[in-house]
Amino acid sequence: DSVVGAYMQVRREVLAQIGLLDETFFMYGEDLDWAYRTKQAGWKVMYYPEVTVWHIKRAASRKSKKAQFEFYRAMLIFYRKHFRKTTPMWLHSLVLMALAIKGGPNLWKEIRHSPANNN
Repeated sequence: DSVVGAYMQVRREVLAQIGLLDETFFMYGEDLDWAYRTKQAGWKVMYYPEVTVWHIKRAASRKSKKAQFEFYRAMLIFYRKHFRKTTPMWLHSLVLMALAIKGGPNLWKEIRHSPANNN
């Protein structure tokens, strides 16, 4: 469960316990990571559909190679941070391969040149 990071209402106690968004993420994934950490700490993440928030962003940015790279890089960071230690090696290899294929050559380079314990 997650909410879109463009608008969130958060209890002060949650911020005190969980902390702020992880700055390791860029453009994408920080809201997903934060919601995951929130749930892991026992808090609820809820969506209220009666509220509408307009988040203006450039539609072209979603299709750019930079945006695509950053999205899959964020998914790589999220995977490594929360699931790498518990993922069997055979599945781990498939996850990295899928991310490299979707993220492109630059993400593949990042995966290859990461320290062994991060892969």
